[in-house]
Amino acid sequence: MNVAVPVEYFFQRIIESSLYDIEQQTGKKLNPNQLRGFTFKRKHANGVVSTMTITGYQPNQQYAYHMQTGRNDYIVSYNVAAIDEQHMQFTYEEKLQGKTATVNANNHASGFLMGWFRKRRFKKMKRQMESDYRQQ
Repeated sequence: MNVAVPVEYFFQRIIESSLYDIEQQTGKKLNPNQLRGFTFKRKHANGVVSTMTITGYQPNQQYAYHMQTGRNDYIVSYNVAAIDEQHMQFTYEEKLQGKTATVNANNHASGFLMGWFRKRRFKKMKRQMESDYRQQ
């Protein structure tokens, strides 16, 4: 997805969100250089508790994590690259592995619908970031 904001602005927003989440869940105030390798428990809105480990942090390039729940393992990566000073490319990757064959089958069946919602959410996030950046 191409986004009409500088890569630094977009990446900073992702990292601020992650740092805020960590502080809300743990009470610890980290700086970005402390992210890689940091593990914490996260309680989600639906009551599920997961273990999150930040697996990648490269400023203005990548933010990645591994999230484990009782049913699934998620490996997620946000990758960004500058196109020019005011435009960037954003790539989101997610790998999902269920703990059992039944969970994997359920994940596969619901994957299409969830993918549609995720894409819609990212498009909304893109529009909001572009709007916020223009209003600065």
